Amino acid sequence: MSLVSSNNKKVFLSTNTKIDDSEKVNIILSPELYWVRIFDIPVRNITHARHVLPTLFEDILTNVSELSFQVVKLEENKYLCFAYINKTIYEAIKKSGISLSLVDSIYFAQNECKKFKEFTFENKSFIYSPDNILIKVPSNILSNPIDLNENINKVELSPHKVDIKLYNNVLSSKQIYSILAIILCICIINIYKLFDYKTQISKIDNQIEIEKKQSNLPSSMLQTNSILKKYKSIVNKEIKKREFLEYLLSNKLFKINKINLNKDIVFITFNNTDKTRLEKYISKRYKIISSKVKALDIQMQVKL
Repeated sequence: MSLVSSNNKKVFLSTNTKIDDSEKVNIILSPELYWVRIFDIPVRNITHARHVLPTLFEDILTNVSELSFQVVKLEENKYLCFAYINKTIYEAIKKSGISLSLVDSIYFAQNECKKFKEFTFENKSFIYSPDNILIKVPSNILSNPIDLNENINKVELSPHKVDIKLYNNVLSSKQIYSILAIILCICIINIYKLFDYKTQISKIDNQIEIEKKQSNLPSSMLQTNSILKKYKSIVNKEIKKREFLEYLLSNKLFKINKINLNKDIVFITFNNTDKTRLEKYISKRYKIISSKVKALDIQMQVKL
């Protein structure tokens, strides 16, 4: 990957650079786009050094909350420290015309232009100070500058890439942390409710088991449903019988001598009744299986 990266076109990016390219590029950031200082920090490694940088840069810069930091160890307890605003670099890249999809890697000019002690680029002048920090200066200060634009391919890129996000943060860090805190609270509440629901369900299940034992009900729902289905069928049949009797007895013109209900068939004996009127009345709602006259009685079978 490093071989592929080194073959990409190198671009020096200042605040007013304009580029129209359709190939992969490695961007070298002008000192205008970051701050750099050498600090003596009594810590063992870069990770510990990065933790104290907000405090060290606080004396130089006011917008510390927006800064990102990067550290290069020079020697024991001595560190080259960078501060930059991700959004500023992002906007400079977009403004330059470089497609974000074509950006391979980004570097600080501080680390990449050491071969040139003083140089110019797009009518801007840069020089390494006595303490070896690359700074922008007036043109009349330089004695024998080179044109970086003509010598950019001579730059040998270091391993110190800039850790940067190539997108614009719509929200500030404080807002992002606030949203994350709210989401975390919602997650905690939902987890608590989930455990609470599980507890309630467990209590209900235990209560159901107790009720089943006290009522001598089967333990499985399959058996319980079978019993319910059986009794529901019995209830429906009894309801049908009651509805038939209610319909039959509501007509006081018919004299009933005998009635026998057997499953879904009803045997009825009527006394001294008009057969035609009787059949017409019953057949309105029920099916007559048989109807015959015996002496003065009418014997009838009706299906419920």
